[in-house]
Amino acid sequence: MDGQIDTIIEVLLSLRVNALQISPELRQNLVAELIKNDIFLIKQKKSNIFLLELIKIESVSLKHAICALISVVACTMGGVDYLTEFGNQIVK
Repeated sequence: MDGQIDTIIEVLLSLRVNALQISPELRQNLVAELIKNDIFLIKQKKSNIFLLELIKIESVSLKHAICALISVVACTMGGVDYLTEFGNQIVK
């Protein structure tokens, strides 16, 4: 399981780094693509459960990576709508 968590962390941090390296105008397009591809499976599962379960995993590095990517997604109104579509548990 630790290997899987390390892989998830690597992917999440890579997405965040890529988002921060591009211009703000293009970052909006990246966020739109992340939402379109349902990065946190919110639309597919019709709930926030997948993301909330990831956050519950006992790994500080994973929590850091998830929060970092959430902050990138939340930098647009569409991202905020995506993250809060099924309640504000993610924000809490």
